Amino acid sequence: MREPQALFANFNFHPSLCVGCGACVTACMDEHDAFPVSSARTPLRRIGEQQRVRGGKPVLSWYSVGCLHCGSHECMDVCPKNCFSLDRETGTVQLDNAACIGCRACARACRFDGIVFWADKAEKCDGCLHRLRHGRTPRCVDACPRHAITIDDRPAVRAAEQEKLVRVLAAEKR
Repeated sequence: MREPQALFANFNFHPSLCVGCGACVTACMDEHDAFPVSSARTPLRRIGEQQRVRGGKPVLSWYSVGCLHCGSHECMDVCPKNCFSLDRETGTVQLDNAACIGCRACARACRFDGIVFWADKAEKCDGCLHRLRHGRTPRCVDACPRHAITIDDRPAVRAAEQEKLVRVLAAEKR
């Protein structure tokens, strides 16, 4: 029997497909036993909404926020304690927060709002590393009924889709 090959995880989020159902959030919390017990504990994947007016009519759109394991790795570059590393087998950005000092430099650097803090320690999606290493897709990808979160091995597609999400998030912050 052949061993499963790990997936090289280029996460994409397609804002036009998201309907805000929250299946990705629930799947992530279930996979990682990370049910927030209070408002102080933020899930690793979250749903946001954007309201705007287009052609005189209100338009509502949704987006799923979490680490996309982007190719730029700004979180790795700014962490003064080197808590972040790149998993060479899967291409995912991993976090070992044992040395985290809670400076939040990583969260400020992340263009995707993918880093949260629990008890002054950085936390982020690990890309379901254990699943990727066995050739399976992350739970959020499996759970999305509209395929708004995908894995792709084409970096150009990833860059284009990530730029769309950056624009959505930037508009939301205005």
